[in-house]
Amino acid sequence: MPIVDMMKYRPAVTHRPSGQTAGVWIDILAGALCILPLLLTAHLPLSDLPNHLARQYVLRDWATSPALQQIYFIHWDLVPNLALELFVIAARQVMSIDMAVRAFCITTMLMLFLGTRSINLSLSGGTSRAYRIAPLLCYGGPFQYGFVSYCFGIGLALVLFGTWLHLRGRSVATKATFLIVSGFALMLCHFAAFGLFAIAIGICEAGDGVSATGFRRPLSSVLRVLLPIACLTPVFLLFVVLSPTTGAVATNAVSYSTLHERLRGLVSITFFTSPKLEVGLLALAIAGLAVALLTRTVRFHRTALVIVAVMTLVWLALPAIAMGASYIDYRFPWAISFFVLAGLIPDPAHRRWVGPLTAVFAGLTVARIAIIAGLWLSWEPTFSAIDQALSHLPIGSRLTVIEGQPASGVPFRDPDMNTVAGYAVARRQAFQPGMFASIPGQILYFQPHYRGLFLQADWYTTGLPSTLDRIDPDYDHVLELVPSLAHIAPGLPLACEASGPHFALFKVVREGEGHSADPGSCLNPPTR
Repeated sequence: MPIVDMMKYRPAVTHRPSGQTAGVWIDILAGALCILPLLLTAHLPLSDLPNHLARQYVLRDWATSPALQQIYFIHWDLVPNLALELFVIAARQVMSIDMAVRAFCITTMLMLFLGTRSINLSLSGGTSRAYRIAPLLCYGGPFQYGFVSYCFGIGLALVLFGTWLHLRGRSVATKATFLIVSGFALMLCHFAAFGLFAIAIGICEAGDGVSATGFRRPLSSVLRVLLPIACLTPVFLLFVVLSPTTGAVATNAVSYSTLHERLRGLVSITFFTSPKLEVGLLALAIAGLAVALLTRTVRFHRTALVIVAVMTLVWLALPAIAMGASYIDYRFPWAISFFVLAGLIPDPAHRRWVGPLTAVFAGLTVARIAIIAGLWLSWEPTFSAIDQALSHLPIGSRLTVIEGQPASGVPFRDPDMNTVAGYAVARRQAFQPGMFASIPGQILYFQPHYRGLFLQADWYTTGLPSTLDRIDPDYDHVLELVPSLAHIAPGLPLACEASGPHFALFKVVREGEGHSADPGSCLNPPTR
């Protein structure tokens, strides 16, 4: 059934008011599950978030801080990565920057849920409740990596596509205005969010000319697709012409993922930290979906199935690295999973398995949130101790970082502290070369001298080093992460400042400042 016909169909209300009320409360509970982990800890343990948080402090304080002006400069550009900046600039007028960043993450989760809900209800004529499984998907790899503007953009794309399904009977002027505004907003978030939205809109419009036996109204399909093409193409071209990000195409290599890396992106729908728990959870969810489809308890809406198929082909064609950005293909399966969920509609003739499958997926959803909550609560002491230690650094400190790596080469993610030095920038206006600056898609840049240190470290492409054999004279502090797996050469002029779960902080001792100590003796934080 074409979507336009499906939208006209509204089944008669057969539920009692009490049943409707219960449904509302279930939806509220599902939405609350989406944001629950974001309310439990003082620090959100998303890998890249400390750097994103630090950038917001630099943007606010740069004009009045000589220390920041010495290290950074700001150049506003029309880059497809401004969602967090624009949100925080508005929100910081009424709350702290830390709270504004948290509110941004909460908004992201709510949009993922509400967008999936809107699409699912529209495609099913109000009969499906598959969207209530959304909390199972929300904390996938891309979000836990801290790709927050991307995740915000995916949530917004879902909300806007759901809104489009309700606007399709409106005037051409209304729809054109909506498409232009939506396209521009999504481009400010992320190219991929814009692209997935454009695919969904295009397939949706073309789908009205398709029947089960082939093209029934090909001319109608072409004409309906012309409107989104005419509205979204100029927005895309505007960013291509004006955004410096696209200029990185000619100066950065393109690299494609191996089969193993593709599979890693696929399991990132739920996997980030705990392979047995999170991959097992995904396997059970896929098995449950297979049972639901085989028993015809649910089926895919035809248009949604085409949307997912096209998005999957795009994912398979995408590189891993291009335009100075990485993890390009890694992010897509997680985003596509929400469109898969939104496209599941019930088959009223096959309801035997509804109860058992509902119980299974409810259990998986609660288990997923419990896993995330448990991990985050266990990691909070580590982040709190590191943040507190870095908060005592002198203003304008220059910090170098090493991180121990397991012999297996698998990143240490218990917790992932790859950008935790960003707290030094946020709290003490410091320099650390792992800061997201002077890279494509950013509006924050290093001043020339510090850009040299950034390029010399090359942490953005190679990751944090696990050994420290010498100390550049530009640095006055060293942060050692996972000390049991890292190595600091004996005899370096370092004095212990603080230590805690999975970290040690040292001051570089200059000539005439006193005696240094064996770095291995930094087992407990000194009394302050």
